[in-house]
Amino acid sequence: MTLSSHVSVSSEFEVIPHTPNCQRVFDLGDHLLIGVSPGNSYFSISNLARLMRWGHATFRRVDVVCPDSSLVFTYRALGYPEETAARKVRKEVSGVLRRIRRAWERSDVAVARQHTHLLSDLSERGAYRELRTRAENALAEDKELHRVCFEMTRRSLNAAARDGTYATDDNVTLAMEYLVAELPFFVDTPSILDVPTSTISYHAPVDFADLLYTGRSVLRATAGQGHILLKERQLPR
Repeated sequence: MTLSSHVSVSSEFEVIPHTPNCQRVFDLGDHLLIGVSPGNSYFSISNLARLMRWGHATFRRVDVVCPDSSLVFTYRALGYPEETAARKVRKEVSGVLRRIRRAWERSDVAVARQHTHLLSDLSERGAYRELRTRAENALAEDKELHRVCFEMTRRSLNAAARDGTYATDDNVTLAMEYLVAELPFFVDTPSILDVPTSTISYHAPVDFADLLYTGRSVLRATAGQGHILLKERQLPR
């Protein structure tokens, strides 16, 4: 993975831009997108509140996006019947939204500046639909992109398996719908949310990011889209 050598350190986070262009977009400070993955223990109320405070101190606008309907494919790939999967998704997403609301309250960010979206609501926008089609076409055309996304999904399924079994290729393909739903935001969030430029952050490396941000895939992030690895700052002992 290629990451820019420039590292910005705040009181709580180390900011590692993926490329020099990602650094440029970050420095502009227009917009931060925080994607909150259901089922990921990192996104506690306290961690979310810190992210929100940091985001609003660093960017002019912050949006939080929670994947929802695409999570059904993950549960179906894990062996749950369709109705059970849908019921589990409703329960899990409801819990995540409660955590996000409580985190906004704890962050002390003004209510007018609190922006939270379900991914399914944004998926109705024309820009998102166009980007989703581009992502699907790229996965069909670009063997390396497909391989990386497939293996990311396989690892996620194997980690979540209830009985210790390993995911079949068919189940991985089904569960990839969750990842495909997120790809448009890594490519061109500005067109989806109508912001000048945007930085998307995550607390762990994202395997496909190197392909999108270094021009090694047919699916390429736009010049106005940045990506950062946002790491917990290691305090001196």
